[in-house]
Amino acid sequence: MKVLLIHPPVRVDHDPLDMPQGLMILASIAIQEGHQTALMDLNSQRPVPTWQDAAKQMAVEKWDVIAVGGLSSMYKDIIKVLKIARKLNPDALIVCGGGFITYMPDKIMKFCPEIDIAGIGEGEELFRDVLRTKEKGGNWANVQGICYRDDDQILFTAPRPLIPNLDTLPLPAYDLIDVEAYFKFSGSLWAGPGMWQSKRRMNMVTERGCPRQCTFCTHNGMNRWDQEMILGKDRVRQMDKEVGFQAVVRFFSPQYVIDHALHLYEKYQIDYLCLMDENNTASPGRMHEFCDLWIKEGLHKKIKLATGGDAPSIKPDLVKHMKEAGFSLIGIGGESGSDRILLGDIGKGVTRAHNQKAIELLQQGGITPSMTFMVGNPTEDINDVLETVDFFIQNRAIVDPFICTPFPGTKIFFDNQDFIFQQYDERLALLAKSPNPNISEEILKKWKDEALQKFLMSLNNATDYSCTVSKKFDYADLLAIKHFMHEQDTDKLLKLAHMRGWEHDKKWDNICPVCKAEKEVSLVISR
Repeated sequence: MKVLLIHPPVRVDHDPLDMPQGLMILASIAIQEGHQTALMDLNSQRPVPTWQDAAKQMAVEKWDVIAVGGLSSMYKDIIKVLKIARKLNPDALIVCGGGFITYMPDKIMKFCPEIDIAGIGEGEELFRDVLRTKEKGGNWANVQGICYRDDDQILFTAPRPLIPNLDTLPLPAYDLIDVEAYFKFSGSLWAGPGMWQSKRRMNMVTERGCPRQCTFCTHNGMNRWDQEMILGKDRVRQMDKEVGFQAVVRFFSPQYVIDHALHLYEKYQIDYLCLMDENNTASPGRMHEFCDLWIKEGLHKKIKLATGGDAPSIKPDLVKHMKEAGFSLIGIGGESGSDRILLGDIGKGVTRAHNQKAIELLQQGGITPSMTFMVGNPTEDINDVLETVDFFIQNRAIVDPFICTPFPGTKIFFDNQDFIFQQYDERLALLAKSPNPNISEEILKKWKDEALQKFLMSLNNATDYSCTVSKKFDYADLLAIKHFMHEQDTDKLLKLAHMRGWEHDKKWDNICPVCKAEKEVSLVISR
């Protein structure tokens, strides 16, 4: 069969940074299965190709299978790709996967009639089964973990368990993309001191899932908590009995990662590698083993390293070993300087003290810490914002916070769906204020589906505003607060609080220009 995998554009206002390694692994699987395989990467160039150019590329062959994957933030471009693919290949099997479809496959398939099969969660063995089943005539009911069309029906099959051993997966098919195009832009990848001379930088993911349960985060159906969100706890426990425990977090083995890195060094001469894992330090034993192997292979003298870490797991012995292996930067999701938000709204199980200790240990060990933060959590108020800015000032950090965005699949999305939809449909907003029993459930469902489509079309970078889950701030407030946080302008934040009638704690009185002015004026009057 002729198999085409398509990578839609990602964050077109930024340089293209991440090679589509997920699709590249699927391509390797298609090649293993003996198929003529191509990968059309619409993201590697800036400006991105026009849709006319994309159609010309797609039209060079008549494809039997077309696979498209991506995140919810890519939805508006994915649907354009699908329309072109179907028009040019009316008889092709179109398969979609990734975060944009995993959490609501039946809805997305109704919105996008071009899709024949939706893959739910982890895609590698699923894609292998789809290819084999297509060759045998397409009895989709026996393929685990998919949603498929059967005439006018959209049907679900039995759930697919997580891959127990990630080392069984092939390396990505780097030969199918323009690797040099990504190296051209790789200077934009985040890097610590001493890394600026690196010219051939690359990202790699070596972890699936996460030991934390942050409400704003999702893992595309690839860990236990995602499965529980999609299937329910009882079904996941049943899967534990049937096929083994469905893990919260899984890693490629250190040796697999070393072999992958050696391949990249020998074939592409990479000189920088960022392990884009959220919590690589959360498994200290594995990280120690990785550092030992990395040093043994002499890679610490050839490739500079960075990764992501988990604040409570940052310990002096681990920092020392990682420094010896060549790590010079570790990124951590700081999220907020307020314990109330960290433990409540976000549910991270990490405190401000954990974050502060991690920064100090990394700095003492010679590794640069990098932290990301957000604003606009559901109950976050001006005091929480000020706590976060205070954390920036205390650590002399320059931070441009993200706006908390309820991406599909996250807890904050499921908890706030009606509030989100009201921001995209004034009819729903009016009914929230004044319920009307004369509006039927069928009409309400139609309006909510229309609002969902508008919401998906609006999603882009988390740095951009799409909608809010904040119960304290409207969208204008959030844009202003985000700017003042970046500028660390507590004066304007406190003035804004007085303008909007947001009460702030007394602990901020001594730095609040309005409170200080009121106090001074009252002292003059009382003399």
